[in-house]
Amino acid sequence: MTYVFVSVDDFLARLAPLPRMPGRGSQFVVETAAARARVVRRGGRAVTGNLSDETVYRRVLTTGHEAVVVAVPRERRAAVLAAIRAVAPAAPILLVVEPDEASPAVAGVTTMSATLFTERVLEPELERTVTRARVERLRAHFAGAERVLIMMQDDPDPDAIASALALRAVLGRTKAGTPLATFGAITRSENRTMTRILEIDVEHIEPRDFGAYDRVAMVDVQPSFFEERLPEVDLVIDHHPEEIAVRARLKDIRPAYGATSTILTEYLRAAEVKVTQRLATALLYGIKSDTLGLERGVIKADMEAFAFLHAYANHSALRRIERPELPNEALDVFALGIGRRHIVGEVVFSHVGTVGYPELVPQFAEFLLQVEGVEWSVVSGIVHGELHISVRNVGYVRDAGEVMRQAFGDVGSAGGHRSMAKAVVKLRDWRARVGEVTSESVRTAIVSRFSRALR
Repeated sequence: MTYVFVSVDDFLARLAPLPRMPGRGSQFVVETAAARARVVRRGGRAVTGNLSDETVYRRVLTTGHEAVVVAVPRERRAAVLAAIRAVAPAAPILLVVEPDEASPAVAGVTTMSATLFTERVLEPELERTVTRARVERLRAHFAGAERVLIMMQDDPDPDAIASALALRAVLGRTKAGTPLATFGAITRSENRTMTRILEIDVEHIEPRDFGAYDRVAMVDVQPSFFEERLPEVDLVIDHHPEEIAVRARLKDIRPAYGATSTILTEYLRAAEVKVTQRLATALLYGIKSDTLGLERGVIKADMEAFAFLHAYANHSALRRIERPELPNEALDVFALGIGRRHIVGEVVFSHVGTVGYPELVPQFAEFLLQVEGVEWSVVSGIVHGELHISVRNVGYVRDAGEVMRQAFGDVGSAGGHRSMAKAVVKLRDWRARVGEVTSESVRTAIVSRFSRALR
């Protein structure tokens, strides 16, 4: 589609993103040579002429189907529109009117207030400008580094893996010089399938390995989330709340966002980095998994990023990732947990005992939220000497992160988002501050603490 912008001076050119104007033939119609020169200096194409004279439009409306945006004083509108219609009777026209002006009823013309035009055209462009500047700061900071480490949480989820892959693309770095790493391992079946199908390498490292890197970045995680005491890092990009002040030279933390993948998608788009099919698939899955397919904790930015990535992703690969093989261990945990479920009011509790890997606990919490009449699911399990407690809710009740901090913040690490949260408590701390670690005593204590915090 070719666009023609009509205004007395370069008003519309100042609002429109000239370097990325859609349509090769898109151009501006202005009345003075000075205005035309300003448009050209900004990278646009323009012609001059009397806006009320149909002759000027014969030069630009060559097919008669170009989309026309008109922003002229109200006393000149009728003449300008008449001149355009004389040349292109069927051309779609958008008329920009004053903010306080009632939209005039003009046949075949769509009207939009200047305020709305600014909101939909100017503000997004300003946001992209800010993001581009942020990307340039990041690139400048990492430019002189020979080796860069991109860190994720101990058991990286799809959002973290996709965000790490995207950050490497934003920085324009190679896999050899910029590994994606974790202190732990990828345990959940879907996540292992994701890295295998999309050929994403994730390395296991130790804290002592930090010294081998010139710069360290973290995505979808913050230094305080690690048990290990870490030095100040160079960059943190995350969508989890900043519960402890982040020690980083640069940081971008947006708790309102549904996924860190959304933030990185904005980086890629603002910096005009080519988004490969593999990267789009990873980021799309990152957003889907952290927002339950846009059903939980999303904002407009998440939906826009999702829509953008959807066009570039490999949906066949995505289906294979989302339907991985379910190990027998997971089935055993689910069977045990179902048998041990305990409903108190609108909350379903289940303590599944010792499990092989931590992702089984939140996975079962997601499953139990489907129980009829339930608004909260609270699932606990013991993993490698720690008690993991995962919480999910339907989204319109109390903030899950706040409830978990009140319930378990005095004995371990606790917090999260409005509809999903967790607590991790070392068993030695649980024994010292709460009591025994038998299945019944743990279940009773969790029910009591969570119910009290929920009141």
